[in-house]
Amino acid sequence: MSNKPEEMTLTPDDLAAVISKAVAEQLDAALPKFEEASRKAIHAGAPDEDINALQGVEKAARWLKALGQGDLVTVKALSEGVGADGGFIVPTEFRAIVTEKLYKQAVIRPNAQVIPMTRNKLEVPVEGASVTATWTAENAAATESNPTFAQVVLDTNKLTGLSKMSRELLADTPIELVNYVAGRFARVFAQEEDKAFMAGSGTGQPKGIRTYTITSTAQAGANLAADDLISLWYSLPSQYRSNAFWLIHNDVIAKVRKLKDSEGRYLWTDGFGEAPATILGRPVLEQNDIPVNLGVGSNESEIFVGDLQYYLVGDRQTMEVEQSTQSGDAFEKHQLWVKVIERLDGQLALTDAFRKLTGVK
Repeated sequence: MSNKPEEMTLTPDDLAAVISKAVAEQLDAALPKFEEASRKAIHAGAPDEDINALQGVEKAARWLKALGQGDLVTVKALSEGVGADGGFIVPTEFRAIVTEKLYKQAVIRPNAQVIPMTRNKLEVPVEGASVTATWTAENAAATESNPTFAQVVLDTNKLTGLSKMSRELLADTPIELVNYVAGRFARVFAQEEDKAFMAGSGTGQPKGIRTYTITSTAQAGANLAADDLISLWYSLPSQYRSNAFWLIHNDVIAKVRKLKDSEGRYLWTDGFGEAPATILGRPVLEQNDIPVNLGVGSNESEIFVGDLQYYLVGDRQTMEVEQSTQSGDAFEKHQLWVKVIERLDGQLALTDAFRKLTGVK
């Protein structure tokens, strides 16, 4: 019996498999050390500058620049904390800029009653029916009257905005860019909030004014007339008129501006400076989320008048940011994708504080 070992023949495929396995084993051994070194390079140490000395817009600008550079140490240091889902809480300075611009662009929020919320749900008691008084004869029993109360439950909903921007742009952030980015988010938040506050379903979003059953009257004739607005105005209980606003779509405003009363006087009065125009002495707010395609001919709209202080906006007062340079085609285009998240709710506390004109055309 021969002791000569058997010859082993490797096919090209076998040889490739052996080499691939050896390379993979070496990579597996080296990869943890490489990742640890990369992690330390990105996250190690405190920011170079004294970020605690930064204030106002300069602090917001440094935070935005760090976000664009992927400098998560500085981002975290300039933030209030880290969100539960991995996001960064926006610095107070940046949120203040967004909020200021949001109020300038929104219609309903600046005139509604905004209630800060410290948790995700808030129960607000509202008056259901008031007490009454009656004239009572001598020795007769007084008529009992007790107030009733209801509750409005503000339950936060999540609103998100996504912005894609050049990483070079953010890396070279001048202070003016803060206003630009804040303005973009404020604009989209203002649009979406106003849309929900006016027409929201109440499911996963605020419940809009149009969603409630509001006492209404129909336009009397084939075309909108001054008498329609006068009748609508006086159908609103007097206690709500002193703080009432008109909510009208832009297309309908064009019709309203041409209306005159029986004395030939225009109902519409232009405002001075930044003051809004008025109808019958009360401000007009252009609300373009009121439909203009209602009715049989799909050419009708609605006009609302009421006290917006009875619309409650529950503001969770938290704005959170998530960022990525890898999502979608962000890596290929060297972009930073920034997603801003806010939680809020909106509910109408008293439907009697509003009236509606239907069939407007």
